[in-house]
Amino acid sequence: MTTSELQPLNEDQRALQDTLRGFLADHLPPKELRAALETQAGYSPELHARLAGELGLGGLTIPAEFGGFARSQAEASVMHAELGRALYPGPLLPSALTAGVLLAAGDRAAQERWLPLLARGAVTGTVAAAGESGFWSPGPDSVRAVRARDGWRLYGHRWHVVAAHVADIVVVPAVTEAGLAMFLAETRALGFTASGQLGLDLTRRTCVTAFDELPAVLLAEGEVAAAALEQAETDFLLATAAEAAGGIGWCLDATIAYAKDRERFGPPNGSFAALAQACVDMLAQFQDVAAIARSAAMAAADGSSDAPMTAHVAALRAGEAFRAVTESATGLFGGVGVSWEHDTHLYYRRAWSAERLAGGPQAHRAAIIDLHGPVGLAGL
Repeated sequence: MTTSELQPLNEDQRALQDTLRGFLADHLPPKELRAALETQAGYSPELHARLAGELGLGGLTIPAEFGGFARSQAEASVMHAELGRALYPGPLLPSALTAGVLLAAGDRAAQERWLPLLARGAVTGTVAAAGESGFWSPGPDSVRAVRARDGWRLYGHRWHVVAAHVADIVVVPAVTEAGLAMFLAETRALGFTASGQLGLDLTRRTCVTAFDELPAVLLAEGEVAAAALEQAETDFLLATAAEAAGGIGWCLDATIAYAKDRERFGPPNGSFAALAQACVDMLAQFQDVAAIARSAAMAAADGSSDAPMTAHVAALRAGEAFRAVTESATGLFGGVGVSWEHDTHLYYRRAWSAERLAGGPQAHRAAIIDLHGPVGLAGL
C-alpha cells in the first residue's frame, strides 16, 4: 500500500485544530500535565469538563438530537491529533468510543439516556473489549453473559481498559448462549472492579476490569453486536493513529527548537548535521503518518467498506513511526531525554504503550490479512 497524499484540512477542521491547540497550550502546559498525572484520577476533571462541555469535544460525533455536533471521523481525527500532541490524559477517547457503540448498537432507550450526558461531559464511559493479549476479537477468555430472572449478569475479565477507574458506564462485548452480544453496565453497581494495570504510559491509565455477576443491559445481539464491536475498534485505531501523528508533530517541533538553540551557540559541526538530518527524517515520518491517519479517517467518514482495514493499516504504520521518532528524539536530547525533567520520555512511553492496547502490530497484520488477504500487507 502506497503512502497517502496529505489532504489539507477544510476551514472548519482548521478552526478546530487552531482552537484546540491554543486551548491546550494555555491550560495543559508541561507543568500542569505533570501535576495532573500525580493526582488520584490522573487528569484534571475541571479541564476535562471544559473540553467536553465548553469546547464541545464530548459531543463532537454525537448526533444533534442527543445534544452533539454530528461531526464525522474526519473531524474526530483532528481532535485526537491535538489531544495526542499535548498527551491529554483525560477520558475523552474512551467516552467517544462508548458513544460510538451506543449509536451502532441502535438501542434507542440507551441512546436517549446516555448520549446527552456523554455529549456534555456529565458522565464518562469506556469500552472493555480487549483480552489479556490486547486482541479485541472474541475468544476463549471472553466475558460471559447469563440471563437471570431479573436481567442479564456478566462474568469474566477484560484488560487494557482505558480510564476504567473513572468511568461511570462501561460497554462490554460478551458471549451468550446465542453468540456475541453487546452490553452496557454502570460501574457503581456491585460486581464491577477496576484494578490499575501496570504500563509504560504515565499519561493514559489502563485497568483490568472484573465482572462478577455484574448487572447489565443488553444493547445488541448477533450481527448488530459484531458490527458495533468492529465500529468501536475501528474508531479506536483511527484515534490512536491520529494521536501518533500529533505526538510525532510535537517531537519534530521540539527537535527543531533544540537545533535552533544549538546553532546559536556556535557554528554547525558534524553533530549538528546529524541533528538536521534527524529533523528531515522526522518531518518525513510526520507527513506520512498524518496523511495515512487522515486518509483512514476520511474513509470511515465516507462509510467505505474498507474502513476497518485502512484503520488497521493506519494504526500499524503510525505505531511503528511513533516509536521510531520518540527513540530518535530521546537519543538526540542525550541524557536529559531519558530523565524525568524532559518531556520526551512521556511521548516515548505513550508510543510504546498505545499500539498494544489493541493487540499491537501482530493483531493489525492478522486483521489486514483476514480482511484483504496477504496482498493487504504489501509495502507494510
